[in-house]
Amino acid sequence: EYTGSDSVFIRSGFRLLASSITGQNREEALNILEAVAGFQNTKGDNSLLSDSKKRAEILYTRVNPFERIFPYYMLSGFLLLLILFINIFRLKQLPGIVKKVFLSVILMIFIVHTAGLALRWYISGHAPWSNGYESMVYVAWAAMLAGLIFGKRYPMVVGTASFLAGIALFVAHLNWMNPEITNLVPVLKSYWLTIHVSVITSSYGFIGLSAFLGVLVLILIIIRKPANDNKVNVIIGQLTTINEMSAIAGLYFLAAGTFFGAVWANESWGRYWGWDPKETWSLITILVYSFIVHMRLIPGLKGT
Repeated sequence: EYTGSDSVFIRSGFRLLASSITGQNREEALNILEAVAGFQNTKGDNSLLSDSKKRAEILYTRVNPFERIFPYYMLSGFLLLLILFINIFRLKQLPGIVKKVFLSVILMIFIVHTAGLALRWYISGHAPWSNGYESMVYVAWAAMLAGLIFGKRYPMVVGTASFLAGIALFVAHLNWMNPEITNLVPVLKSYWLTIHVSVITSSYGFIGLSAFLGVLVLILIIIRKPANDNKVNVIIGQLTTINEMSAIAGLYFLAAGTFFGAVWANESWGRYWGWDPKETWSLITILVYSFIVHMRLIPGLKGT
């Protein structure tokens, strides 16, 4: 596209840069990079990141919030659950100060998690749930949010949610996940990305919390003994109620998200439903969880 001196600069600039780096001439390399930056600002200013976004991305990369917080999520959740289990055998309540310390620590980690998502959104210019890595980070956030909503007075729920969030963030940082901030592929350049994916992915957090609470209740049933029967039964009743609430909330989000996904599919491909694997398993998941949350209405399946 370019002619004259611009064409010469493009052809020679990077060759000179390569030779100056090879020759370890730092000053010359920096001068060439400065000239390249000036050329980019003159010719392509509209397509470049702003200085504030560059600074934000450098800060994000240095802090690396999600990889940094997942051990604290897991450790806080595990220690809180461990203390609660020990207190069940001791037949004592969790001291108020211990409860406040753990809740404060987990809440601070959650604030860092939220700030990291907001910063990533600002840098990329789109909602931070556009690929596998971002989806796992968002699932962890939704699970922790569900725990804080439903576990305000129940530390065992908050501890479970914290442990689940830590596991989700751990999975997000396995070597087959790509944490790079990338441009959106064309099909995702739609406001439906924000609506559909945020709703349906948040359902995974609520349903995940429900699953972990179910496992926790099974463990409590196993360790229940005549000495602690009354206390354990009270905790099981509380967890079962919260489990049901979380599953119902997750089912609402899942159904609404699937509906929004069908509308988006119609906008993108001209059809609402094509029975592809994602759509089919969305429907199967809705049916499974619909049965689970309505089991209490079947006389033979009533009870904890």
